Amino acid sequence: MLRPASGLIAAAATGLSLILVPSTALAAPAGDNVVINEVYGGGGNSGATYTHDFIELYNPTGETIVLDGWTVEYYSATGTSATATTLSGSIGPGDFYLIQQAKGSGGTEALPTPDAVGNAAMSGTNGKVVFKDAVGNTVDLVGFGSTANLYEGSGPTRTLSNSTSAQREPVGHDTDDNALDFTVAAPTPQNSGGIGPVITEPEPEPEPGAAVSIAEIQGTGAVSPLKGQQVTTEGVVTAVYPEGGRNGFHLQTGGTGGAPKQTGEASDAIFVYLGSQGTYPEIGDSVIVTGQADEYYDVTQISGPTITAPDTDFAPVTPVEIGHLPAGDEAREAYESMLVLPTGAHTVTNNYALNTFGEIGLAPGTGAHRQPTDVHAPDTDLASPAQQLAARQQAELVLLDDGRTRNYMTGDKTTPLPWVAVDGAAGVSIRTGAAVDFQHPVVVGFSHDHWRFQPTTPVTGNSSAVELPITWEDTRAAEIGAMDTVEGDYSVASFNVLNYFTSLGENEEGCRSYNDMYGTPVGTNYCDVRGAWSQDAFDDQQTKIVAAINALDVDVLGLEEIENTYALTGDIERRDEALSALVDALNADAGTTRWAYAPSPAVVGTDEDVIRVGFLYDPATVETVGESRVFDDARFTGTARQPLAQEFAAVDGGKSFVAVVNHFKSKGSVAAGDSDKGDGQGNNATVRVNQSQALLEHLGDQSDWDDLPVFILGDTNAYSRETAMSVLETAGFTNIAAQYDPEHTTYQFGGLLGSLDHALGNAAAMELVADARIWNINADEPVVYEYSRRNYNVIDFHEDNYFRSSDHDPVKVGFNLPTGAEGNGRPAHSFEQGRPAHSFGNNGNN
Repeated sequence: MLRPASGLIAAAATGLSLILVPSTALAAPAGDNVVINEVYGGGGNSGATYTHDFIELYNPTGETIVLDGWTVEYYSATGTSATATTLSGSIGPGDFYLIQQAKGSGGTEALPTPDAVGNAAMSGTNGKVVFKDAVGNTVDLVGFGSTANLYEGSGPTRTLSNSTSAQREPVGHDTDDNALDFTVAAPTPQNSGGIGPVITEPEPEPEPGAAVSIAEIQGTGAVSPLKGQQVTTEGVVTAVYPEGGRNGFHLQTGGTGGAPKQTGEASDAIFVYLGSQGTYPEIGDSVIVTGQADEYYDVTQISGPTITAPDTDFAPVTPVEIGHLPAGDEAREAYESMLVLPTGAHTVTNNYALNTFGEIGLAPGTGAHRQPTDVHAPDTDLASPAQQLAARQQAELVLLDDGRTRNYMTGDKTTPLPWVAVDGAAGVSIRTGAAVDFQHPVVVGFSHDHWRFQPTTPVTGNSSAVELPITWEDTRAAEIGAMDTVEGDYSVASFNVLNYFTSLGENEEGCRSYNDMYGTPVGTNYCDVRGAWSQDAFDDQQTKIVAAINALDVDVLGLEEIENTYALTGDIERRDEALSALVDALNADAGTTRWAYAPSPAVVGTDEDVIRVGFLYDPATVETVGESRVFDDARFTGTARQPLAQEFAAVDGGKSFVAVVNHFKSKGSVAAGDSDKGDGQGNNATVRVNQSQALLEHLGDQSDWDDLPVFILGDTNAYSRETAMSVLETAGFTNIAAQYDPEHTTYQFGGLLGSLDHALGNAAAMELVADARIWNINADEPVVYEYSRRNYNVIDFHEDNYFRSSDHDPVKVGFNLPTGAEGNGRPAHSFEQGRPAHSFGNNGNN
């Protein structure tokens, strides 16, 4: 039932980098060494009581243990670099040791006097803590939160929050399994002197008692009232998982079902874990089960069962027909393990984990979940619209699972992916925003912090369409030819092209690769070159990007994430190399000189990134006026890409216009200490605001453009209502797609859809705008179709088309230009084409 971490955990490391080694037991189930007892990273965050993060140790032994020179190391959930705290002193038998970490800006209560002080700014949700002795041996490890990639045993702890910590239950209890040993509750920091119980051997198990109903085992709370006891119960088998890792079946009391459950009622169904037992009942069988009542990943189950057949079959189970699974843990608890048939409308809102664990996120109703700050202003107030939307969406989300625990990206590549493969061959893409209907009942489950619908038998890509629990809408067709419908005589667009690098990873010394299932390198792995590893992989990538751009059919195209060969090589003459190569490929595909690129200016940016922005245009319809202009500014240097501006004009005369392409700092790594403030904007919100202000200032400095229409294009890494966008709108720019195409979005992250990519116009531009459309060819698609995932599964899902050519969707704006007397008196032919002082070769017009 758990998601394994490929058999890897953390062990002794040199320096502060995490090294992966084969899994071994680290801590001390026998209670003969100190353990990490509690981990809390929400200190000082919004809603927190305590001002600091902390790590609490516990000594379950009967001896004092000296901690001089021992360390605790904190790592982000997937990071390999640590913040270490060196310890001193000792920890007595049955005693605690409190290690205070970084202070946040909130909280009202100080920690008890710490025994050691560090400065690790721990995540409030997901991370890793490694505890080492004085010679560097790893004593204990805790992976907390569902995204932690290293942990002991079968999985990490549940995800934490600003008001909860991961703590052993009971104190000091250690079986070398983070998922089982830790509970999530309000933090309880204790320093030395807070003597706790010394771990002793568990009491002998009670003898099997009288038969009880499944509802009595489940109880009405989150934990079974009979937890740890031997129980005997009976019911009808509703779902069986003989392969794929779940290793058990669901059992429901005969004759139950039909009527919906009410909050506070007990479930009539339970999971029976068989483990390595090889004999499984069949769906519909009546059985009597005797075993131990347990809680596993917060789900009640019976383990170590003995199964017998009754003399007479029990009454059949009827699926509970529900429109949607009710929102919230309390209401859903009554449905745990029950057989249900959802009848209401459902919409795919997350398909990212489809290619790893076969999961699909579903939202109730006819729309996918939106990023709260794409529709509401960011706010830390829990009563604000943004926070309320986030809470509602979190409470109503349900994952459709595949009835298996295998990871198709690592340990099970030879099994065809579920959903997108059917009968052993590639099938219909299941895109976010697609409508879903249930054709068979499913079982309600819970694991890894999410409520789930499990099919009644495992689903893989070998399953037939009629065996699947759902059918779904094919939404690709609506995107074919969609860009042809955008009105206006001229058009501009923005497109993030997903690290289009003509320089290959195989040619960079020391570059590592991500490999397909056959060991063939496909993508680069944290190299200066960020795109394809090999020529074959690059050809796959370029085929898709070329198809997308030619079908986009615009007059001016702003590009983000294209290779800056100057930054890679130091040779400024090669700055436009990737742009030129892309133009050649586009024209070859079009069969004509359809595209050119705007050459680099004489003066470029300071300390430029290895990716850059750039312009392509149609030389048959528009031409450049003067050279392009890089807005070089310290607010971009080292954190983002400098904006690039270019004036264009129609080749047949008329009003000229300006386009500025941008790529602001992402929400990923923290820049200038600008970490997540808890208002929904993620990391670097202030950095992006400063970049919006810098962009406006530089535009204001271009006095010759004062009266021209100006289009701001690009990936601002800010959703539509975030502060970086409101700064631009306050300055007089209109978010065009938000006005003309408010239902479409450009990006999918964490099961939420929103627009990071925008096209904005000043007042002069908006007088010309006729239409706008976001082209949903990428973000809605499962990542399995991306060039970088080719042959990661036994089914080759690659297609030579534009779907999943990037992870961002293009934004296209149609507009009209006055000509003749209506023009601005600045026909393009009256301006001399500015050329840089150095040669960049041809501009793609060959």
